Amino acid sequence: MSAVKLKNAPLKEVVFEVHWSCDVDSHGVLFDNEFDLAQGKFADKLKSNLPLHRKLIPDGVPFKIFGVPLHQYWTGEFMWPVVQHGQGMVAINEVELGYEWLKYKDLIIDVVSKLIESYEDTLNFNKLKLQYVDAYDLDEETPNSFMVKNLKTQVITEYPSPGELRGFNIQQQFDLSDLSIMELNISNGINNKNQKKSIVWTTTITKQGVFDFEQLKLWLETAHTSASDFFKQMLNSDFYASLDR
Repeated sequence: MSAVKLKNAPLKEVVFEVHWSCDVDSHGVLFDNEFDLAQGKFADKLKSNLPLHRKLIPDGVPFKIFGVPLHQYWTGEFMWPVVQHGQGMVAINEVELGYEWLKYKDLIIDVVSKLIESYEDTLNFNKLKLQYVDAYDLDEETPNSFMVKNLKTQVITEYPSPGELRGFNIQQQFDLSDLSIMELNISNGINNKNQKKSIVWTTTITKQGVFDFEQLKLWLETAHTSASDFFKQMLNSDFYASLDR
């Protein structure tokens, strides 16, 4: 997560999301009043770099879901990054192959700038999220022993174990000094591509409030620094060094 990319980074995906305040209809349901018009303008502005447009809900569906992606914009067929636009939200997803922090940050700023230009009314941002999904395949080592040794994390119980530990899902939340919240989730699973046992850890930083574009850009750098510092501190030094060989 640092500006200098690790040679064998365990990163699988990074996601930035921004949400904004919207109207409420007579039934108390949130809706993005400008969405249909803004979506067309936004698509045109993204077209030069992200020409492949994919609708996630077919035409004619008699309802619009709020707060989830409805349109995607890709460089080519499943060529990352992807920008996702829904009522009241935009997400920008990138994978390890194309991820470099400065490049990704510039993409976020460019996409949000085009989003702002696509709406007639001022967008009042109210939620920001930056999420890193890391995963590591295991050979003979058990997920629990890997977690204890390399992620400096262990579960201690005072009751007798009823059997061998099969799986775990550990979730923690931390209040950061800038009033953001960091959430760490560690779990074990199976890599569907090669059927190997794996361990997945997700670091998510969110902040709710009222933000303009300049505040969003400042938060981006702060959130990335927090995630990057935590990643380095969380990993065993030998394991961290092995990721850069």
